[in-house]
Amino acid sequence: MKRQEVHSAVLLAIGVFAVADVSAGTKYGIYDARTLAMGGASVASAVNDNAQFYNAALLAFNEEFEEKTLDSRLLLPIIAPQLSESAFDVEDVSTRDLPGDLQRSISAFNASPDANTAQAVADAATDLDALATDLTGEDLFGDVYVGFAISEPGKYQGAGFFFGTRLLGGGATGVTDNDLALLDDYQEGLLFVASGGTQGAAHPELFDAGGALIDPTDNFDSTVEATGVAIIEVGVAMSMQTQLFGRDVAIGTALKMQQVETFEDIERLVDDRIEVDRDDASEVDFNIDLGLAMDVGEHWRLGLAIKDAIPYDYETDLGTRVRLRPRPRFGAAYRRGSLQLAVDADLIGNEPLGSEAETQELAAGAEWSFGQAFRVRGGYRLDLLGERDGIASAGLGFVWKRLAVDVAYAQGADTRAAALQLGLVF
Repeated sequence: MKRQEVHSAVLLAIGVFAVADVSAGTKYGIYDARTLAMGGASVASAVNDNAQFYNAALLAFNEEFEEKTLDSRLLLPIIAPQLSESAFDVEDVSTRDLPGDLQRSISAFNASPDANTAQAVADAATDLDALATDLTGEDLFGDVYVGFAISEPGKYQGAGFFFGTRLLGGGATGVTDNDLALLDDYQEGLLFVASGGTQGAAHPELFDAGGALIDPTDNFDSTVEATGVAIIEVGVAMSMQTQLFGRDVAIGTALKMQQVETFEDIERLVDDRIEVDRDDASEVDFNIDLGLAMDVGEHWRLGLAIKDAIPYDYETDLGTRVRLRPRPRFGAAYRRGSLQLAVDADLIGNEPLGSEAETQELAAGAEWSFGQAFRVRGGYRLDLLGERDGIASAGLGFVWKRLAVDVAYAQGADTRAAALQLGLVF
């Protein structure tokens, strides 16, 4: 890069970052299959299909009038869920009904105490203990987006429309040492009975004065806590190229109306799945996304964007404040021939919604194009604060006549995600 180009890029970065708040209530977000497949990189590498979600300025890089091209898109539907492994484990407690298995095995033992029914109690306690141990100290988080979008880029300008719902939740499990110790006692005590005293250990305190085995589930106090927001938003994106610092720079905005509902829930782990307790009344607010982008040399493109530039505070029924703050992100993309490489970085940390850990993401991705009809993508997402494990991703996109299909899957040690979108080319 030339020195003047680098100088312009630095000034551009300072200009956007200077207006950003120092905390963010949610992550920047992944709203489509292409971006999920590319690890979340999008601020400098998004295309006409998805630029309105990440950096509307990127809609202004077409060099032809819209009626001479097939660069417009209608995406319907877009489905992109991301969930922590701990969320699946919490669901397992309910769907497998492990507390119920323990209760039923205790009832069967009390009705007919023998080696077989004693072993069934020990097995049920072991299953519940294993899952509770997996959940100990685990964060809960989820980010699910469902929506549709239309984009219509023109010559050095573009526009788009989107409508969707984003459900964000975060929290933590509170598995207590007392519960784990009690489950260990039931495993040892009932194994002792089943083996005729050759294994395990006697635990007479597990039986009442009449000799019946006590049901411990009413005494479990492990909890699951979740806090979050449901955001229904409708937005219009606009972009154009102009001169800034003596260079051609694209400027974009997305004007949005948002209906926001907060929720918070604290449940005993053995009772049931998380029951979402929403506020009685939702709030409707106006917000805006801001974006800048410019080409540097023949192959590089830089981008900066702020998601939800207007800060808002909301409160759950239980009194917890949920802070939604501007989320600035920087991106760089390199394109040569059929290959595109991209990297994004959060400029500030993502403040937790609930009691989960703060994060700050670095995302990298690549896309290989095979003509105009088929694309292969891959990526990796990393938490710079070290609170979350990395997430690897991959995906495909193809166009058949006027139908566009994109799919993606991502997985890390503590997260699973997938995305599907169908589109019409026009």
